[in-house]
Amino acid sequence: MNLLASQTCVEVHQEIGWTEKRIVETTFDIKLFDDQLVVKEDVYPLTSIFDISYRKKPEQGAMGFLYLHTNRGVRTYYIKEDAYPLVSTYQKLKSERPELR
Repeated sequence: MNLLASQTCVEVHQEIGWTEKRIVETTFDIKLFDDQLVVKEDVYPLTSIFDISYRKKPEQGAMGFLYLHTNRGVRTYYIKEDAYPLVSTYQKLKSERPELR
């Protein structure tokens, strides 16, 4: 397997203590290989992915969304960095390989 691109995503959850409420952010990477996309423990064969898109405001530190359109539905992930490298790499791979269209 050859890693083609990756995208850092953010998980946000709240923790409530005795006297405070904290917002905790953890990160993980979405990894695009030549035959699959790996999201934490989930593995999506490229043939099961219809499209990858994202929406993010241009402000520094703004939260955006990465949309993974699959045959199992649309998965949404929070992002803080531009997802153009991942999306463009996937689109190029899709245009070069007829079985992914």
